[in-house]
Amino acid sequence: MQPVPNSFRPSFLLLSALCFVFASCASVSIREPQKLAEPAPQKRPDRIFVAPFTFNTESVRVDRKGEDLGAFKKDLQERIGRHLVERLSKHVAPSEMVAPGAPLLQGNYWLITGHFDRINQGSRILRALVGLGAGGTKMETTVLVWDLSHRHAKPFLKIQTTGGSNISPGVGGVATFFVSGPMALTNLFNVVDGVRSGVSFDAMRTAREVNAAVSEYLVQQGAIEKRKAVKPKRLGTYPNRFAPKDRRNIEVTPAPAG
Repeated sequence: MQPVPNSFRPSFLLLSALCFVFASCASVSIREPQKLAEPAPQKRPDRIFVAPFTFNTESVRVDRKGEDLGAFKKDLQERIGRHLVERLSKHVAPSEMVAPGAPLLQGNYWLITGHFDRINQGSRILRALVGLGAGGTKMETTVLVWDLSHRHAKPFLKIQTTGGSNISPGVGGVATFFVSGPMALTNLFNVVDGVRSGVSFDAMRTAREVNAAVSEYLVQQGAIEKRKAVKPKRLGTYPNRFAPKDRRNIEVTPAPAG
């Protein structure tokens, strides 16, 4: 085999790096959480209640109407609520879903409410075949965490999330095998992921980040050990790519400018 010319190596390395960066770029991030009340709870709650997220009809862009749209909203409420309960129970405190307007216990309990500020279903076909932002999904939410230890419940933490399928490559990424080798197999996975992904996966990622933000809050209050917490992904940063799943407390690296 003939050696690769020196003039080709910079382009080779740059293209390889781009293939690596663009692989699996679907994500959800949080904006800096806001503390809304002082004094805020200082200890871990005995239980967390999760209410169904609400919708802004004008901001829901999906290919459904009438009863189908109603079923879509109900499924999305149940999906994000189920993921939240599962993660909060594992990392924060025992949690359960509650019906809208259900009476709540007073004591060392928290209530989580949320609102879908924006939902864009995008196009699965475009995500799979074109990628790099074409047909991408988008989900933005505002979440409030309420303290139920007072006679009148009050919110003490505001969490805003944003994200979607972003710039994951489509079928074209598979053609990079001659440059990136095995990394092209990741792009092949993204083709399949582009077909099956959507707002349902965004809901799962959103629940993950909300849980992480609550976990981080408790670390700041000294209620749980840092090594046992999960760290949220802030907007404009990305976590260590090789950090263990749901244990992203190792390192947060600033995203490249531009």
